[in-house]
Amino acid sequence: MAEDDGSAEVICANPDCRIAETGKCVEGFETSKCPHFGHAPAEISEDDTSRETSEASEGVRLPGADTLTVADTAKLLRTGDARIIAIIGPSDAGKTSLIASLYDLFQDGPVSGVEYARSNTLHAFEHTCHDARAASRRKVPHINRTPLGEVRFYHLDLGGGPAGDALALAMGDRAGEEYRSAADDASIVTGFPEVRRADSLTLLVDGERLLDAGARHNLRSEVTMMLQALVDGGAVQVGQRLVLVLTKIDLVQASPNQARAERDFGDLLARLEQLFGHVFSVIQALKIAASPKTDALPRGTGVPELLAFWLKPAVAAPTPSPPRPAFTRAFARLRPLDELEGEV
Repeated sequence: MAEDDGSAEVICANPDCRIAETGKCVEGFETSKCPHFGHAPAEISEDDTSRETSEASEGVRLPGADTLTVADTAKLLRTGDARIIAIIGPSDAGKTSLIASLYDLFQDGPVSGVEYARSNTLHAFEHTCHDARAASRRKVPHINRTPLGEVRFYHLDLGGGPAGDALALAMGDRAGEEYRSAADDASIVTGFPEVRRADSLTLLVDGERLLDAGARHNLRSEVTMMLQALVDGGAVQVGQRLVLVLTKIDLVQASPNQARAERDFGDLLARLEQLFGHVFSVIQALKIAASPKTDALPRGTGVPELLAFWLKPAVAAPTPSPPRPAFTRAFARLRPLDELEGEV
């Protein structure tokens, strides 16, 4: 394009400018005020082009924010005080809902006197929580099921109260089908590092299934067999702490079978104490409604109490003492000659 007299070429130093075709500055300036208009574009050498291409291809690698692998979590443990939590239970018992509700509670402020500091798994938390929030426009809160495969960990850095100056919390999330399979084959629990390394085990009991007359007995048997498999397979370490958690208590409290379900839960607790009281340093019971399906209870009911249990100091496993001989000295085992003669 030429100026009014058609004798001069319109040029601009901005390579994106199309004033020659459109008659308008790409940055919205008048031609008299544009700092680029009337100047020739700078020539770019091949060396500059190769350098820009190389820098663009390398880019800046930002840290991920998805769930952590076992190796990632092991590195986290070496950075300071930490708690590893194994959340165990059959499918749909509410493992992922529990993790998501704890993260959401921290959005409103401290929980059990503990403040949120940061997380290496923010994207994973947000992805998990979205369908349980009003922004998802779902009529009923929904949490995606944990896929089969290796255990993944959600991470929170906490501070204040029982967390002290700084404490890392890593919550293991494994598909419930895998824990259920362990009840049939205890040998597979050797591949459950989240249980072996855990400071405390959280065993979930599905309150909705406990209300079902046809499923309640199977559920109690299933939970007992899962824990038995973890103990028999060597995944559970002597001295770990166990909390038995009744989930979905909003449905339990709204049911005419509430008394029966709570009695079944109490019987299950007593049974586990009888079978495994010598293994765990503490066995405690709690009730939660992590993601209620009704308006009877707020989201996260009972979760602060569970967090307080998780943050209690880890209990060191007792060191077995070697068996002592019947006599402390070898000479004490010698018997008088007259005693031996009397036995002949």
